[in-house]
Amino acid sequence: MGSEIQPGYRMCFVCGWENPIGLNVTFYSEDGRVRARFTPDERHQGFPGLVHGGILFALLDEVISRAAYLMGDWVLTGRVEVRYVRPARIGEPLDLEGWVERTAGRGYLLAGRLTNPGGETVVEGRGVYVKLPAEFRRRLNARPGALGRPDRPGPAGG
Repeated sequence: MGSEIQPGYRMCFVCGWENPIGLNVTFYSEDGRVRARFTPDERHQGFPGLVHGGILFALLDEVISRAAYLMGDWVLTGRVEVRYVRPARIGEPLDLEGWVERTAGRGYLLAGRLTNPGGETVVEGRGVYVKLPAEFRRRLNARPGALGRPDRPGPAGG
C-alpha cells in the first residue's frame, strides 16, 4: 500500500502550509496509519536544547486525530492521556505516527506516538476523539481556500 498526502487547513498551527508561525507538517496516510516527520528548531524549545512539551503535545494530538481521517472522519479532541517518556532534542527529527484503536460511540479511541532518530518513544498518547458533525465540517470546508493539500492548495473534498 502506498502513501497519500492528507488534506489540511492552510492556517492550522500544525499542518497549515500558509501559517507563518506554524509547524508546517505534512501528514501521510500509509498502511493504515498516519505518519509525518518534523524536525524542531530553536523556535520550538523549552529548556535550552530541548523541545517544549506543548509543541510535542500539539504534534501528538494532530497525528492522533488524523487517524480518524483513515475512516473518512474529522474529529475534535475529547480527552487525551499523554505520557512523556524522554526529552526530544532540538535539531533531531521526530517521526510521528497515529492509528485507530477502535470506534467509540460518536467517535473513536485513537492513539499515537512520536519517536526520536533511535526509534525510542519520546511521547505517546491515546484518547477519545469526537466526530465533527457533518454540517459543521461542510461549513468549515466551504470557506474560500480553507481546505487543501500543501502540494495542491485549494478545495480537497470534505
